[in-house]
Amino acid sequence: MPIRKPDSNVELAESRETIGKGFRRWRERNGLSQQVIHNFSQAKKIPLHNSQIAHFENGVLDPKAAFYVSLGVFNQSIADKKLPPTQENFSKSDRDRLKEAEPYLDSEGNIADAVCFFAQFIGAEPINELYGAPKELTEEVVKQYAKQLEKQFKDYYRDQMISPKDAWILFKEQKAAKGVSKSDLEVVQDIFLGAETFNAKQAREFLNKYRSCPAYDGLITMEDIKINPKLKELNRMAVSAK
Repeated sequence: MPIRKPDSNVELAESRETIGKGFRRWRERNGLSQQVIHNFSQAKKIPLHNSQIAHFENGVLDPKAAFYVSLGVFNQSIADKKLPPTQENFSKSDRDRLKEAEPYLDSEGNIADAVCFFAQFIGAEPINELYGAPKELTEEVVKQYAKQLEKQFKDYYRDQMISPKDAWILFKEQKAAKGVSKSDLEVVQDIFLGAETFNAKQAREFLNKYRSCPAYDGLITMEDIKINPKLKELNRMAVSAK
């Protein structure tokens, strides 16, 4: 496994480090260990090993073409939810984690392929802002975000001509809401009702606990909902800042 020597090309060294850190942030956000990726590759019979991932994330791997191709196969499998069956060294837990994971995205929000991984590795393409260094989640951003969540919820029950109570019942039936604790659901309900008590500290706790925003994740899966572009952008900002 080729390990690079210190680069005289500063820009290349920086791009290797940038994608390495970005990939690690993506992996950790999705609750994936390096070993899960290794186990997948063994089941899929592609050359993608935990030691490679470790060196890649540390910016010290000098990959061959097969590494980028394997990353592309791995990422597309996550996007398509087409995963190998459970088998020796690829457990149901491994498979379930990958089924719940979101694919690694390019800088424009598309599913990254082998060419994208290589382009980011050499610095020809930036990584997605989602995987950049975390920014501070300010009280003002959280306030705006909560207001947009409230607006989205109200717009939904008005468009559907149903009561807020019925809309809340539908929200709680969404997959994203089922894994939320009772006390946290009460916080979400307060946000939807316009209570101005949600703050940056709570937002960070939510994002770290659930790896995303359960209020947003539940809303976007409700039938016939039209997500406000401003809410979508604020959600992206909040998640990238956690």
